[in-house]
Amino acid sequence: MIKAHFKIEEVLLQQIEEALYEIAPHNWILHFNLSTGESFLDGYFDDSFLAEESQKELFYSAEIVKIPKLLISELDDEDWVNSYKKHFHPWSVGKFHWVPVWHKKSYVIPKDNFKLYLDPGMAFGTGNHETTKLCLEAIVELNEKIPNNLKHSFLDIGCGSGILALTASILGFKEITAIDNDPLAIKVSRENADLNDIDFVQFKTDDLDTLTGNTKYNLIVANIQADILQKNAQTLVTLINNDGELVLSGILSNECEDLVLHFKAILQTLGIENKIVVKEMNDWSLVRIKLIDIN
Repeated sequence: MIKAHFKIEEVLLQQIEEALYEIAPHNWILHFNLSTGESFLDGYFDDSFLAEESQKELFYSAEIVKIPKLLISELDDEDWVNSYKKHFHPWSVGKFHWVPVWHKKSYVIPKDNFKLYLDPGMAFGTGNHETTKLCLEAIVELNEKIPNNLKHSFLDIGCGSGILALTASILGFKEITAIDNDPLAIKVSRENADLNDIDFVQFKTDDLDTLTGNTKYNLIVANIQADILQKNAQTLVTLINNDGELVLSGILSNECEDLVLHFKAILQTLGIENKIVVKEMNDWSLVRIKLIDIN
């Protein structure tokens, strides 16, 4: 196992951060040193060739021509485990707690609170990224508004580590389907389900563009890139039950207005009454689209 390291110029930081989201899941961890103002990336790979290829993919996605030199250091298994784990810490929203499994014995869950133990591996979805946090906050908030008898037909698109679907299952949602086009993400999701003794979430390796409106869902959460959301907007809208809700994330704030206008136009064309709410966290946005059943 090797650790790859390089500094990021301040003017390139936003491009790199956006590109990291675009290529997720990946092996990179972004750091920002508050005392020096420097930013850098650490990556963990089996060998230097894989590290260099991943760095090239990242800079190609960021549309940056000049690629900095990688600093490579060897790690033994213990170093790798410790380096990987130190970046993920327990956190909570209201009474729900997300706990890395290695903190299971040390982190105290208050009585009558909810918990999800998680080992994200290399799948996207640790809860550290703003897009995932926004989705989790939305699920917890919606849970308080939806009666238990209506907590069914939940779809998680781009499930990553399974954190959203598994959170929904612990909160009482039923008939949960979670898809990702990365088989590694599905493997990690199933492992996290096993960690929490959850056996009724259906995880599938699948693409958004294979979904049809034959099956309807009361709540859909799609935490993927904005361009894919926009491309599949009509499909997403037709997957929602009357009076259901669509939660969209993975959207940069400077992309949000165009995406909302696009969805509004499709909803208007289809004659669907709706209410749209936008929430922001740093440079990222979440869009909630509530269908209004007028029948």
